[in-house]
Amino acid sequence: MVAATVSDSLTYGSPNSDTPSAADGAPTGADAGSVDDIVAIAARGDIILRIEHEAATSKHVAQFRVDTSTLRRHSKYFERLLQAGRFGEGSHVEEQHKRLKERYESIGAAPSRELPVVSVQDVGRISPVKSIAALCTDLLNIMHGIDTPAFPPVANLATLAIVADRFDALEAVKSYVKKKRMIRAIDGKTTPKADNTLTEEKVRQRLLVATMLDYSPWTEKYSARLVVRGWVGKEPDLSAALWWDLPRRVEEELAYRRECVLETIQSLQSYFLGLYTSRERQCKLGYDSSPQCDSFQLGEMVRFFMKVGMLQLQGAVFDASEPPVPYEGDLHVLLDTIRQVPEYQIDRNHSHCGIRTRLIPLLDLLQECLYYIGICPECWQDDRSQYAWTDAKRPLVWKKQHFRVRTQGHDTRHGELRAMFNATERDWS
Repeated sequence: MVAATVSDSLTYGSPNSDTPSAADGAPTGADAGSVDDIVAIAARGDIILRIEHEAATSKHVAQFRVDTSTLRRHSKYFERLLQAGRFGEGSHVEEQHKRLKERYESIGAAPSRELPVVSVQDVGRISPVKSIAALCTDLLNIMHGIDTPAFPPVANLATLAIVADRFDALEAVKSYVKKKRMIRAIDGKTTPKADNTLTEEKVRQRLLVATMLDYSPWTEKYSARLVVRGWVGKEPDLSAALWWDLPRRVEEELAYRRECVLETIQSLQSYFLGLYTSRERQCKLGYDSSPQCDSFQLGEMVRFFMKVGMLQLQGAVFDASEPPVPYEGDLHVLLDTIRQVPEYQIDRNHSHCGIRTRLIPLLDLLQECLYYIGICPECWQDDRSQYAWTDAKRPLVWKKQHFRVRTQGHDTRHGELRAMFNATERDWS
């Protein structure tokens, strides 16, 4: 029998990744199953828990001696599964325990090979691993009050949260991680430079951890980064790890926020094109104002937007072209690109007749709003129906003159931002 030691904990990972793999000697693959392969989580446990997980190219099996009362106390999944009379597993365990009590002083004194075996399949949508033994050992250790290493990698925490959620035991893991201050320790060891260069997968892992284990500092920060970087809105791969398709409607919310921001940025272009194609004179030089200046500015504006890839002209009689793909890059880069618009002049007298003077303050405003574009954990948790953008009714018209991004009270700021980005039409005057 394999003892559940600290050295076996939190060493799981993909066989193709830089994360360390399961400890040597841990049960892996379909051949695991002998008494010698059983990990003793509880030395006097009363059942053998056999966990199976089938991946695309392999099947993993691990066995553990555990205590049923502990499992039922920390996991609603096992509370239901092991309830006598409700499922076959519970009735089978009860019958086996009656027989063991006739032969031994206590069930805990019985050898592992005689204990009832309870089998469960699937540990959730995790990334490919070499073994599930170390992963499940950590979860069961936490549920049984046994310590694990203090500073696991974020990928391990994310995977552990997925498995805990699968067995409805998140509260136990959440409480343990909070007590050990694991996430705060990881955060403290991450330098600003390292944090800024995190890959999409690592950012997604952090957001999954923040969402499932209630770590607020990561929720707004990394949800905003996913929106700004364009790391949302893709078709989900149901065979990939759960962080590639964030649960609890987070993925849907972030994809929608990205769409709203892009639509808002595009509305600036539409607004100025509308001004210069209207009958209202935009050149404001009094007696020297001229329609020729407006025509010149309109032409240069169209030229600029087409040059940076924000505008394409198409015929209205018949158009067989495919619609353009939405912008996939960093929103800060997009705003910086628009800032490059020159101050065109038809002659030396017509200074500030173009859009630059009026456009730059609007870009500054949007730039500031991007810092508040992430999910507020407090509002998401306590009043999601009123806070979520996906659930909100779109305002018909939003007017800039009523907008104050620094309004006191974060509830009001959330409402103001949602109204601007979610509006059907926007008045930027």
